[in-house]
Amino acid sequence: MNISNYTETIRNLKPLSDSKFTYKKDKWLKLNEAYKRFISDFEEKEISRQDIINAYKQFYSGTLGWETAFLLTMVWGFSDTGYGTFRTNNYIGLENREKIINALNAIETNDLEFAYKSLKSIQGLSISYISKVLYFATRACDYKDYALIFDIRVARSLVKLTSLPEIFEIVEINPSSKFAHYKLYNSMIHNYSQKYNLEPESLEMFLFKQEF
Repeated sequence: MNISNYTETIRNLKPLSDSKFTYKKDKWLKLNEAYKRFISDFEEKEISRQDIINAYKQFYSGTLGWETAFLLTMVWGFSDTGYGTFRTNNYIGLENREKIINALNAIETNDLEFAYKSLKSIQGLSISYISKVLYFATRACDYKDYALIFDIRVARSLVKLTSLPEIFEIVEINPSSKFAHYKLYNSMIHNYSQKYNLEPESLEMFLFKQEF
């Protein structure tokens, strides 16, 4: 992957503060009533990556429930797409709560594979959102090689930066949902970041933005 021409652009990115979305109450009106109270303090406010990391830190310190951290992840991820409420209501159903808690506990004990597979067992939860939970939770747990977000935009950028333009234009690209491949992706981004003296999450944000 050739990113040598973009290193200054990547270094100037500030993902923790600048990567943010507003929790618009009207777009999340149909969120399960039992859960709205967990994120009521964030209504009509911008939610940054740092805000979500802080919520996970509070969860791991025992001062906040998992619900706030998980819901903020979904709100940040879906933003105002409109369909986020329906999907999130499914993810937080009674049958999935133990899976979420087990995943978060596994992250704290450095068992990323178990956490990944526990989240993957939630019907409809894709690699895009599994990786978001893993990213925020591993950052909160101060992982040196923290997990990174892996979605279709990032996957497309990886292919675009490593293939001929005419090839990129004629293929459909989706991120693999296999844990082994997600592990390889994380390793690759951390290795490139070390090579070019970059923050891994800044490189991931650059790939997501697709401004090249």
